[in-house]
Amino acid sequence: MRNLLRLGAYQLFYLTKVPGYAAVHETVRLARRGTETFVNAILRASTRRGPLREEELPEDPVLRYSVRHSHPAWLVERWLKQLGEEARQLMEANNRTPHVAIGWNPLRGSVAEVERLLTRAGAEWEASPWVPNAYRVRNAGNLLAGGGRERGVFWVMDEAAALVVQVLDPQPGERVLDVCAGGGGKATLAAMLMQNRGEVAALDLSPRALRRLQDGVRRLGTTIVSPVRGDAREAAGHFRKWADRVLVDAPCTGLGTVRRRPEIRWHREPADITRLAELQSAIMDGVADCVRTGGALVYAVCSHEPEEGADVVAQFLTRHPDFSHEDNLPAFFRGARSTLVTGGHVATWPHRHETDGFFVGRLRRH
Repeated sequence: MRNLLRLGAYQLFYLTKVPGYAAVHETVRLARRGTETFVNAILRASTRRGPLREEELPEDPVLRYSVRHSHPAWLVERWLKQLGEEARQLMEANNRTPHVAIGWNPLRGSVAEVERLLTRAGAEWEASPWVPNAYRVRNAGNLLAGGGRERGVFWVMDEAAALVVQVLDPQPGERVLDVCAGGGGKATLAAMLMQNRGEVAALDLSPRALRRLQDGVRRLGTTIVSPVRGDAREAAGHFRKWADRVLVDAPCTGLGTVRRRPEIRWHREPADITRLAELQSAIMDGVADCVRTGGALVYAVCSHEPEEGADVVAQFLTRHPDFSHEDNLPAFFRGARSTLVTGGHVATWPHRHETDGFFVGRLRRH
């Protein structure tokens, strides 16, 4: 019943297209037999009273932000320690509806065709400030339902995820290994940057993810991408010193993606950060020997928690003295994009960059 009342209150206070009487009526209709009168009374009282006023919020800053911005108290406390008052801006950004990011596939069509599709779909769009030939799109429903996506004319991916591939900086003719490849968004984008010349091995444990990856390869025409089923922690058994560049897009808490996956804030707890950091370290150890001498290893997580980002990289470097942190990122990250770089790593934030929150570090094997 509590969740039913929450749904009703949300409709009353936040969904402007649902009349109040309709929200109350539908919620009461869904109530369990015998509770209808109670649910009706609570919602009608809520309508008269309105949402909590600022002066009614808890005095404790953690609880105040937790209630005001709808984030669990443990996460608010953590972000206040990490960011100070800037944490409020992060939480506000997490509660805003994000745009959809799309980008031109140079293997199919042209930039002009992508822009024609955007205009024809009646979408609101602007060029991405971070990713070349990519666009921030609102009202993207018609665009995504149209044939352009199926024909592979454009890709759909958050700008921060696309920036991971720019840190990897794959070159035509190279061998690239993408472990934890998932649906293959980064592997296919790497193939585009490589002009479909070379090899991209996309490794994942999940057959379902690999089926999605194969569909993406077909749609986008990235014929150099090969799906491989396997455990990243054991990748060196098959790919020892095989790759010029290795990408570890590691499983993580996903706390940098709250604006697109709002439920994740309630499904995570502090123990998840520790547990996943251990898995991330094990994956990094497992792929280290896949990198040829002189090759690059890029580590990325869609989280801004230090234990999952910089700490994993620092601990890896202590265990693997044949690797070093590469401060000199590709020229792509100079000029305006230098604001994405902190301490030699790429760090994106929803409130600073209007992207998902990512940590990306680049290492070199000697």
